[in-house]
Amino acid sequence: MEPSPVDLSSNPVTKAKMSQSADVHPIDVTTEDLRTMILYLRKARERAIDIRDRSPAGSYLESVLIRTIDGIALELSQLDYLLAKKPVDVRAAGKHAQRMRPAI
Repeated sequence: MEPSPVDLSSNPVTKAKMSQSADVHPIDVTTEDLRTMILYLRKARERAIDIRDRSPAGSYLESVLIRTIDGIALELSQLDYLLAKKPVDVRAAGKHAQRMRPAI
């Protein structure tokens, strides 16, 4: 059984980046690919935290690692969101489905 691809084109950040660069081509990313990316980023974040804990307080290295750890945490949350997001079933919504009851 092959994992289903995840649509990255609905992400507003991805759309903005794609519109800025004409030579960027969308790719199919499977759920398994996202899980692999998450695993890699978690290990990288843990390693950065270990290095930060051993660095001198107030040093330039510590400030760079803090920003790096925050950036990795942001990427992890975005990947978690992509994994949790379910594809929209257009057929289930129906063309004639009313979203609100008619006004009286």
